[in-house]
Amino acid sequence: MDMTYFEDLNVGDSWTSAESAVDHEEMLAYGRTNDPWPIHVDPEAATRSPFGGLVASGGYTISLMYRLSHEIVNRPDRTWAFLGGFDWHVKFLEPVRSGDRLHERITILDKRLSSKPGRGIVKNLIELINDRKRVVLSIESTVLFATRTQ
Repeated sequence: MDMTYFEDLNVGDSWTSAESAVDHEEMLAYGRTNDPWPIHVDPEAATRSPFGGLVASGGYTISLMYRLSHEIVNRPDRTWAFLGGFDWHVKFLEPVRSGDRLHERITILDKRLSSKPGRGIVKNLIELINDRKRVVLSIESTVLFATRTQ
């Protein structure tokens, strides 16, 4: 298996996942278990909300982002030398609804070596995009990567 290290990433590099449909029952189950606001679980109440219908919980939307991320960063033939994340700036820009088809794009914004050996700091932009080409979730994150040389 190939490993993508800090040195392999360049500012401006970008990767896109395949599309995945938002499953209605999974969305509702997540809402019922983790975020039972009426806009996430009660179709009648959600219809009277400013959203005009059910919308996915932010937590569920982030779960979908994680799922799609693994298509990019943790493949059977290649994985990223990711050590962990430590800063997120999250924006929920559009509601996510059942049936939406989402894909993810990860773009490298900046990178620098860490003061600790064997580590690099990478700032990236993670975007979840619906089938209407609207960004529904945007996360500017700062993460640690292993370097090739320790």
